[in-house]
Amino acid sequence: ASRRAHDPSSSSSSSSSRLGVDQLVAMRALLSPTCVASSAARVTAISRRRDVSDIRIGTRTSARMARGRVLSRASARNTDGSVEREFATTHTAQGSRRAILGGVAAVCGAWSFPTRAGAADDLGTAPETTGGLGSATNAVVGAVVVTGANSGVGLSAAKLLVAEGKTVVLACRTAEKAWDAKRAILAKVPDAADRVLVLPNVGLEMTDLKLTRDYVKALLDSGIPLDALLLNAGIMAVPLGRTEQGHEMHFGVNHLAHFLVQDGLARVLRDRAKATGTPGRIAATSSIANMLPGAFDVNDLDWQRRQGSYEKWAAYAASKAENVLLTDEFARREGAEPLVVANSFHPGIVTTNLVRYILPELTAENRDPEAERQTTQGQAMSKMGIRDADEGAKTHVWLATAPEAAKVTGRFFLDPGLEYPGDGNVTHEQLVAAQDWFLPLTTDPLAKQLHMPERFFDWRTAENAKKLWERSAEMTEAFKV
Repeated sequence: ASRRAHDPSSSSSSSSSRLGVDQLVAMRALLSPTCVASSAARVTAISRRRDVSDIRIGTRTSARMARGRVLSRASARNTDGSVEREFATTHTAQGSRRAILGGVAAVCGAWSFPTRAGAADDLGTAPETTGGLGSATNAVVGAVVVTGANSGVGLSAAKLLVAEGKTVVLACRTAEKAWDAKRAILAKVPDAADRVLVLPNVGLEMTDLKLTRDYVKALLDSGIPLDALLLNAGIMAVPLGRTEQGHEMHFGVNHLAHFLVQDGLARVLRDRAKATGTPGRIAATSSIANMLPGAFDVNDLDWQRRQGSYEKWAAYAASKAENVLLTDEFARREGAEPLVVANSFHPGIVTTNLVRYILPELTAENRDPEAERQTTQGQAMSKMGIRDADEGAKTHVWLATAPEAAKVTGRFFLDPGLEYPGDGNVTHEQLVAAQDWFLPLTTDPLAKQLHMPERFFDWRTAENAKKLWERSAEMTEAFKV
């Protein structure tokens, strides 16, 4: 198998007990900054107990399958073939911040939850019988495209949008994954088959810009009018690897492929906006991990200069900063009366399948947030500020559908309507309600003197946004539709 699989329900009791302790240690690192360094050492130990040198993350097939060749999506080996270098745990401020992020990620998705029962064949129409696009009446209904819609918050966002009566295009790595997602959604939202769209015989493979272009072209050729584009797909904390075009994996998947997607689909959003009189919408899933100091370097986007000191968390954080800069620059280019608004957001600390890149054997491939919420573990995690996928998807849905969200652009949100840092308009009460109580505010003691939290966003400048856009345009020029 290309990726190690593990069913959490089959774990031994001793393993479950050990992992429970590890997660408590990780949570302690999150809650108690003074003990971050020692706690992070425990988190690091979790990874060190695994031989990650033989892990492969996903597989991708293409026309080359006809010649018997299967391409790997990403390798967990370093480029020199050695086992990945774990991040250093120190007592410095930077080390502490990174330990906090590692603690957060180690907690997310690390407990065993009930898995969703296999969907019956009649929950979705087989691709052979419909071609995937459903009823032709959808041609007059605007759709929401969700990238990475087959798992985690992407799947939940698609499900919630369909439940609200929206038409959704499931943009997944393969058409098979999209069909699986459709069946899962129809299990929760029956009689919505015509509003859950799958492009036949093509997937959104984001590790290869050629295949990304193929998907965008297929979507354009379908003639589906678009109301919104949710740039949600992503990878997290992957050891150094390169895409088909040689780009660092986080930069290539989380940012560059999405840049190509929005570049190809923006004109469809604008056309729809002209026809309806309502702005189209682009929303990018970022993360508060973007605040990691020193991660983003606009002069070394592909980690060529820094390859020898590559750190997977810094690479992930940089890509999440790039998500924000992408929507910031898109908003600037649209001008004062935009046909398309663009915003980014942090979905919260969410238990999703992203954690498979860190703790692959702890991942439940088919998660059921509603069932999880009823378990003792799920309720405890909620009290600690950790969201399930449905809760994490609420800002996706708000940005894609709410009338007030069509009136703002170039913003970064923590929750529906809750902008951060927010120019002093955010209160601790709002952060607590958003389960992001640990974030600093400009009104905190010494915040003004320490330039907090603005210092966390020192990369968020108009100059960086412009440079990133221009360099991304150069890198994707050969693949534009």
